[in-house]
Amino acid sequence: MVRRLSERQQAVLFAAILLAAIAGVYAMTEVFQPAPVQARVVGFATLDVRGAGWSIHYAPAATMNNTAYGILSEASARLGFSLDHVTFQIPEGVFVTAINGSVNGEGGRYWQYWVNGVYGDVAADHKALNDGDVVLWSFSASGEGM
Repeated sequence: MVRRLSERQQAVLFAAILLAAIAGVYAMTEVFQPAPVQARVVGFATLDVRGAGWSIHYAPAATMNNTAYGILSEASARLGFSLDHVTFQIPEGVFVTAINGSVNGEGGRYWQYWVNGVYGDVAADHKALNDGDVVLWSFSASGEGM
């Protein structure tokens, strides 16, 4: 004979399973979270930003802003164009929402980045740069590519 759980026992069991699932998801997120990029000097990295009908080129001889987002932020401060982003906590990272007045979603286009021709696979503030890297930010529709 199978014993039925009372409603209270069912509620306690459900809460325990739910808490275990939440803890598991959080733990997995932490495991797969990219490590922070350590600041270091990068030489001759270049940045190209391609908007709808406009472009920006930035090529510092050296920078301590050695991520795909860091060099973009530095260029924004030095060249005077606007840059907006949101920061996510889980998984942690910066998501660019607008550059120079071009806002994600306009005309089905969104800001995407590539480093040395390879599409960004992590949040831009977690993509480390090396000497001579070429960073491209493009305001394009999914699948349009570079």
